[in-house]
Order: sequence, then C-alpha cells, then structure tokens
Amino acid sequence: MQSHKLKQEIETVESFRFLAQAYEEISVIKMQGVRSLVLKTRDFLEGISDVFYDVKSSYKQQIALLMKKKQSSEAGLGFARKNGKSIAVLLSANTKLYGDIVPRTFSLFIETIAKGESDICIVGKLGRELYKETETKRPYTYFEIPDTKIIFDDLKPVVAQIFPYEEVTVFYGKFVNVINQTPTAASISGEKTFATQEEGQPQVETRFLFEPTLEKVLQFFESQIFSALFKQSVHESQLARHASRIRAMESALENIHDHLQGLQAQEKKLKRLLLGKKQNDALAGISLWGG
Repeated sequence: MQSHKLKQEIETVESFRFLAQAYEEISVIKMQGVRSLVLKTRDFLEGISDVFYDVKSSYKQQIALLMKKKQSSEAGLGFARKNGKSIAVLLSANTKLYGDIVPRTFSLFIETIAKGESDICIVGKLGRELYKETETKRPYTYFEIPDTKIIFDDLKPVVAQIFPYEEVTVFYGKFVNVINQTPTAASISGEKTFATQEEGQPQVETRFLFEPTLEKVLQFFESQIFSALFKQSVHESQLARHASRIRAMESALENIHDHLQGLQAQEKKLKRLLLGKKQNDALAGISLWGG
C-alpha cells in the first residue's frame, strides 16, 4: 500500500514538472516576441517624455507670467481642461503564476498611495484581489484588459478614465533582464519624465521655441503622447510578467527536481526492503521445508 501511494506521488510531481516546463517554454516564446519591440519603443518614448515634460513646464511658466501680468485667475493649463487631481494606476494581471513581480509592484503602489490623496485605478483581477486584502478602504475604479494579445481598443476605457487628471502615475513591472524585473512608478502626464530617475536627482529643463504655438504643441502631447506612454506602460508590464514567470518556473523546476529525487530515493529504498523481505521469507520457507 505504501509503495502504491509513493508511486502516485511521483506521478503527481512528474505532472507538475511537465506543467512548469510548458509554462516556461510558452513564456520564453511570448517574451521573445515582445522584448525587442518594447525595448526599442522604450528608448524612443523616454526621449519623447522628456520633451513632454519640457513643453508642459514651459506652458506652466507662460501661464504664471500671464497671471502675474493680468492678475487673472481664468488662465487654464493645457488645451483640455484638467480636473486638477492626481490618480495612481496599478497594472497587474488577471491570472497568477507570474512570480513575484506583481506583488512587489503592488507593494510599491500601496506604499505610495498611503502617502497622498490621489484617486485609485486598478487594472487586473490579481491587483483587485490584493487590494481587497489590505486595510485600505478607499474607493477605486476597476478595469480588465487581456494579459496577452493586447490591442489599443482594450486600453481605450482606461485612457478615457485617466485622461482628465492633471497628474497620472502608472505602477507596473519594468523588464531589466530575465533575472531582474523592477517595480516602477512612472508619470505619463508630463509632470515628470517617463524614465525613472534616481531619488533626489534634479529634473533638468530645456527651453524651446515653439512652432506654430506652444498651445498647439501641448495639445498634441496631451492627446497623442499621453496614450502612447500608457500603452508602453502596459507592454512593459506584459514583458516583465513573462520574464518573471520564466524565473518562477525555473525555481519551481529546481524544487520539483529535488523533491522528485527524494521520492525516487525512497522508492528505491522501499524496493530493497520489499526484496529483502521476500528473500527472507523464501529462506524461511526453505528452512521449514528442509526441516
């Protein structure tokens, strides 16, 4: 009976090994499919984000001068009227087995929103589950987008929700390499640059001459670049999750290998004990027959 249970456990562990290998191989294929595009687009959009920050800073300075000269409080910021509030957007996932990148990103998200009064937007079932387990009871807006094969139509409801906010910070996992993925908070509204800066590092401003006008340039950035930065954040999160899953499956396969070796050693030991018992029974039978 003990031998039968041991055999069943070995078969179960073998099944887990095949499952982990399948998850790992699928994640490798998906990661290879998006890594090159994400990394190339990252460099481009980080540069564009620097310009977005400079454009918005220039417009703020222009409005400040106008208000000082005219003593007017009617001047607005941006071509679209913003609501003057900030929002924190968490990009998580709908399924599990993505390693530790989603929980670590969530920890950064919770730590940040605890320091301020920003509105909250959560994307993904896993993020919503983690949020419900915390003591934070602030209201939030929830959206679901696919974990893979994401198109811009999937993002439109989220973009429409967060676009009116003056400051939008997106929390997501950022791919460094297959071993390392970093929880990241990035501004996509021009308040800061999209690239993560070191703590305490001053924001460098560049002055521009604008053609045709500063307002029209800002209009383009607030309508087009805002959406592009959010889309990039989603794809960054997707790439980081694939890499994190590969690492998690590698770790799982190592544990499965060690556990399987232990079970196989027990099985061999049990077989030797059963063989020894049969031999002893056989010798005892011969002795009785000889007697």
